[in-house]
Amino acid sequence: MKRKKLMAMLMAVSVFAGVLTGCGNASGQNSGSSEQRQSETTEQTQETSEESDVPEEKEPLKFTMSISNGLNEYIAQSPDINQDKWVKVFNERYNLDLTLKLLDHKRFAEEMQMMFASGEIADVVKCYDNYTSPSMCQSVENGVFMPLDDILATAEEKYPNLMKTIPENAWDYNKYNGHIYGIPVSYLSRATRRATYIRKDLLDQTGLGIPTTLDEFVEVLKAFRDMGVEYPFAGRENWTYTDIFFGAYGVNPLTWNLNEEGQLVPDMIRPEMKEALAFHKMLKDEGLMDPESLTTNSSDWLNKIYTGKVGLFDHNGGQLYGFNSSLQQNVPEGEFILIPSPVGPYGDQGTQKYSPVFESIFINKDFQEPERIFEYLDRMCLDEEQDFMAYGIKGEDWTEENGQVQYEYPTDQVGIAEISFRKTIGLIRDDSYDPRLLPFTPSGEDFMDWVQNVSTKEGIDNIDPGKLESLTLHPELQPGNGCDLFHTMAADIFYGKEPIDSFDAFVEEYLSRGGQEVIEEATKAYQEGRTFDRK
Repeated sequence: MKRKKLMAMLMAVSVFAGVLTGCGNASGQNSGSSEQRQSETTEQTQETSEESDVPEEKEPLKFTMSISNGLNEYIAQSPDINQDKWVKVFNERYNLDLTLKLLDHKRFAEEMQMMFASGEIADVVKCYDNYTSPSMCQSVENGVFMPLDDILATAEEKYPNLMKTIPENAWDYNKYNGHIYGIPVSYLSRATRRATYIRKDLLDQTGLGIPTTLDEFVEVLKAFRDMGVEYPFAGRENWTYTDIFFGAYGVNPLTWNLNEEGQLVPDMIRPEMKEALAFHKMLKDEGLMDPESLTTNSSDWLNKIYTGKVGLFDHNGGQLYGFNSSLQQNVPEGEFILIPSPVGPYGDQGTQKYSPVFESIFINKDFQEPERIFEYLDRMCLDEEQDFMAYGIKGEDWTEENGQVQYEYPTDQVGIAEISFRKTIGLIRDDSYDPRLLPFTPSGEDFMDWVQNVSTKEGIDNIDPGKLESLTLHPELQPGNGCDLFHTMAADIFYGKEPIDSFDAFVEEYLSRGGQEVIEEATKAYQEGRTFDRK
């Protein structure tokens, strides 16, 4: 790999009960004559002076932290994650007494709900996105977590590394009723994160060039089909990871945007969604899309990709090396590359844009040492600690010669997942990409080329209205996996059970069941500047 070129690219591109912990104080008195007391006072003063330069040793910071297991293969192979090597290393290195509470990624929202219902809430709770995430079960609104305003008031002085590292706009994503409750520990410096993956070896066999328009993508997919590729294009349950063809019409089942009347509406009821659904039905009918895309879980979907059965899909571009590594274990000649997403009839292109916050942590209101959590986070922003999270232990996992890091990136999925686990415990990270690791990954230069030349030019805007009272009353109208009204209609169209015009009946029903009130509240929030714009 061309390390020097990649480094230059990187430089050019340059983030309801708690456990109480207490401490006791002991005091003593001296007795004796005045001379003795004066002598003892002098000696104590000298001892105090001599000891003043020695930092006071604190008791380990004891806390529990709930996290998703993230389908992490390194976590999965551990019989007891709290006896894991890296948990012990973190405890020793940072003076912690950390206990992890793992939640199943596949049932994350349900397990979070069970945790809140039980009252056995971790000292630190980590969730995807921000406090508005359904997995948070309105816990911030119900007073489970402490507001952080008092700590943040002096954070620029006390925790300068943290405040310089986390993007300023990320903090606002965890502001509720004027107060910040969450710390955006995993942030995204780039809004466009997902990329279009295509099997280069298969594309070369077709003799066709890299497709750009929808018609050209269909031509390539038909060529894949005729070559015997089982699933020319494959998505995942509930329309996840099918962004690219929705994006070609400027919509996404999860996002919100302005309509022609200037109203803020869910993309799932816009006319362009009807066109996008018709396109997906055509793909299925022509044998160009996995017919199980609406029901295939993540494990089965990945297995289809890894075993060479899929020609085209979309996913986080930063995982290019991982996908190729897994594919080549089954198809040695196989290779995925990242290409621009298809351009649709109105010039739209790309996947949904993400918020600057990928993961947040919240501190239990009963936790007694929140400042020490901030101290830990501040330290994790230092270059030395970011090196540790990326490479591991210096002298064991990596070395340095003449100022250059000597490191070998793992070649197996568990080894790659081990890095991810370190970063999970370390909390602070830019989840767009890690400039430390890219020079050592075989696909690093290709990914950075996509970051610089593709990701900045595509992506579907999302004007997130935030918490809406109308959606609290009508949660079934919230865009996402919980909106059965949309998913039933879309599946019926996809499988030919209902005509495409059933979309119009869906929109009418959505509006009549409270959707009109949702739109009015969302539009008001936009007009008053209370939305979270992802542009």
